[in-house]
Amino acid sequence: MAEDLKNGGAAGGADAGAGAGAAAGADAGKAAADAAAAAGANKGGGTIIDPKSADAAGDANDADRAAQNAADKAGGDKGAAQPDWRARMAGNDAEALKRLARFPDETALFKSYRALEARLSSGDLKKALPDGATAEEVATWRKENGIPENEAGYVEKLALPNGLVLGEADKPIVAEFAKAALESNVDPKAFNGLVAKYYAIQDQQKAVQETADATFKQESEDALRKAWPAADFRQNLTAIQNFMAGWPEGLAARVLAGRTPDGRKLGDDPAFVQQMAAVAREINPLSTLVPVGTTDPGKNVAEELATIRKFASEKPDEYNADKKMQARRAELTEHLLKAQKRNAA
Repeated sequence: MAEDLKNGGAAGGADAGAGAGAAAGADAGKAAADAAAAAGANKGGGTIIDPKSADAAGDANDADRAAQNAADKAGGDKGAAQPDWRARMAGNDAEALKRLARFPDETALFKSYRALEARLSSGDLKKALPDGATAEEVATWRKENGIPENEAGYVEKLALPNGLVLGEADKPIVAEFAKAALESNVDPKAFNGLVAKYYAIQDQQKAVQETADATFKQESEDALRKAWPAADFRQNLTAIQNFMAGWPEGLAARVLAGRTPDGRKLGDDPAFVQQMAAVAREINPLSTLVPVGTTDPGKNVAEELATIRKFASEKPDEYNADKKMQARRAELTEHLLKAQKRNAA
């Protein structure tokens, strides 16, 4: 009898529990259905992105909350709803929450972490040299990060592109680069790139200068040929060259290669060339009649005249037929007399 009562009680309890659960489920289902119907009533009222659909969105949200409340009642009290994942991770740290706001979801955050982990493993991220580090700490840090211990280390390991070799004249300049690089703990590869860029800039500037020089030289020659008759152009240049041939060694080259304030070669400046021609003719009128490089035009002219006179004496017929030689004799004689008269004055 007791056993029957026991079994009967258990069965009754089970039936009661099942009935209660079914009733609760039915109520929850009805509430969810009502909520869905409420949400459906506003279907087609716009989107949440469209400001005009604010009322429809609000109604839909109300329906969602009603459905969730019904589900919570059916499932029992399982605690408050979980907060947003960013707030959960940040806790009370406002800055951390701002940082997490950059990630659209947990997957993006995890990918960022994995990328950082990979960089740490590869050695791309290196510890920075702390402020106020001691000399020993600096030396250790440089060794760990592949920075030379002194300026010479940069120059010794210098590798320039296209087989370019550091010239003796450039070594002091590169040494200054190395000094600055060591002070800033520049990576050797970056140092190589800076020196290579320095040479590249030099080459570019040289090419630009050479083009400008060639253009200016041609323009100047055109101007001088226009100012001087055909014969005078060559004679004037010869006079200048012979005049400068008597200068101390190397002086003429330095003067002609000098540059005016606007960067043009002095030796190609039309005004300078014309002035030099005038001075050369004034000092020695015979300088236009002798070969370039003649240091004593007077002697050269006298010797040439003597040769012509001898030829005229020994071969008068040939001399009389040679109009060019006769003209040359007259020219030399005229300039020689002018020079003698000038010297006598």
